[in-house]
Amino acid sequence: MQEAPVVTAVTRISAPVEDVWRVLVAFDEYAQWHPVLSLDAKPEQVVAGAEVQGCRSGAGTGQQDVTLRIVDVQAPHRLVWEGGSLDVILGRHSFVLTPQPDGTTELTDSEEFHGAAVAELVPALGRLREEHPRYGTALQARVEALALSGRRGR
Repeated sequence: MQEAPVVTAVTRISAPVEDVWRVLVAFDEYAQWHPVLSLDAKPEQVVAGAEVQGCRSGAGTGQQDVTLRIVDVQAPHRLVWEGGSLDVILGRHSFVLTPQPDGTTELTDSEEFHGAAVAELVPALGRLREEHPRYGTALQARVEALALSGRRGR
């Protein structure tokens, strides 16, 4: 059996895990910072088994409605969702937040692909691996901007 294709990016965020988690699960605010994804759910709806509606937009794909199913939540350290179908391509997206000794957070953002048409995705993996880090960078910018504005308001 062939290994599932995976794209992974690691980003260091200058904020504690809890601050990163709050932004990560504020799905209703994704449109304000995420480069390609807007979601329609409140943080209290981020529970295993929940289905979240959203929209994905990107170069060459136009806009696509998406339904994500949350499969694992271990607040404030791990969030996993799936989207798509094994009949075509199923993506399993995971976010792992690891506190660092200096008070920062290491975000490991990965997506693993499964399904009948996954072989068709292989030629695009290079492009996906180039694009993937920008999601963590966008989360980093959002979290750090919120932290900075919070410090200014004190």
